Amino acid sequence: MLAKLVKAYSIQHRFDAAELVDSYHSVLTSVLNDVWNSIRWKREGKRLIPYLRGDNQFKKSLRNFYLIGWKYSKHYVDSAIKQAYSILSSWRKLYLKGKASRDRPALKRKFVRIKGTLFSYRNGVIKISIKPHQESVSIDLKRAWFWER
Repeated sequence: MLAKLVKAYSIQHRFDAAELVDSYHSVLTSVLNDVWNSIRWKREGKRLIPYLRGDNQFKKSLRNFYLIGWKYSKHYVDSAIKQAYSILSSWRKLYLKGKASRDRPALKRKFVRIKGTLFSYRNGVIKISIKPHQESVSIDLKRAWFWER
């Protein structure tokens, strides 16, 4: 089995991402609350077992609701929904093992998860879509200090 090596680097850019990051964080927090409130708790013996609502109709209603007034690419809303489910699935596993409390997990940091459909890579340049057909960020990796490594 081949081991994958993942490295993260900070790269300077001119795009002010604060508004996008705040908007994404706001949507992610709201989706997390909505999915949390839809959890069904069933008693099995002495324990309460959480069951996440994962039907496509519920996810589609979440997507449609959060796309109202959303000015960035739609994929960011899709990403927030997927991320919320990932957070709650991880929490559920820890809860069932007795390593997490019954409280809703909290977001500790602001971040944006960029789906593979939102960026492209050609000739050392990464292009990230912000607003469809209007705004994008291009980052030339060939100018970065780590390119030769």
